[in-house]
Amino acid sequence: MLHESQPLGADTLVRAYACGLFPMAQDDGRRVLWFDPPMRAVLPVDGVRIGREARRLARQGRFAVTMDTAFDQVVAHCAHHPDRRHDTWISDELMRAYAELHRIGAAHSVEVWQEGALVGGLYGVAIGGYFAGESQFRLVNNAGAVGFAHLCASLRRSGFLLHDVQYLKPHLQRMGAFEITREEFRRRLAEAIVRPVTLRLAAAVD
Repeated sequence: MLHESQPLGADTLVRAYACGLFPMAQDDGRRVLWFDPPMRAVLPVDGVRIGREARRLARQGRFAVTMDTAFDQVVAHCAHHPDRRHDTWISDELMRAYAELHRIGAAHSVEVWQEGALVGGLYGVAIGGYFAGESQFRLVNNAGAVGFAHLCASLRRSGFLLHDVQYLKPHLQRMGAFEITREEFRRRLAEAIVRPVTLRLAAAVD
């Protein structure tokens, strides 16, 4: 289901996500549409299947992982990554809105560093015990996977209830993602957003 474009800002984003909607820019960023698909993909907070290589690299410490230290850079990389230059959904307007959301503590980034350079990362929206994963990038092999492994460990240890990944993709399905109906998603969402949770970076990946 598509919803008409409306002015963007932190308040609009919070209200939309709390109702189960998420935005995507279309027409080269000239307009933003709101999506509410009939089936929604979610990852289990407990029992997500992280690949063996990602777990090994996360434990080795080959990459340094931080949270909320370079939010704007992460979003910019996600928007302008060479693999997405023809189809990015993250417009300049959305980038500004997510930055505003980050400033009020409702959007977070995970950064992956190698020798002081940002080589991977991801960001998403957090309301109560609900986390909506939005986008990620990598500049070197496995950097994105290590960041995602830390995110999943952080969500579990912080007490999140719902990890929304929007659409079911093969790599997410291999990690345990599954689809639920819009009605079931909204039921779980309503329970999650009222849970008092603070997202903190997990020191280690199981």
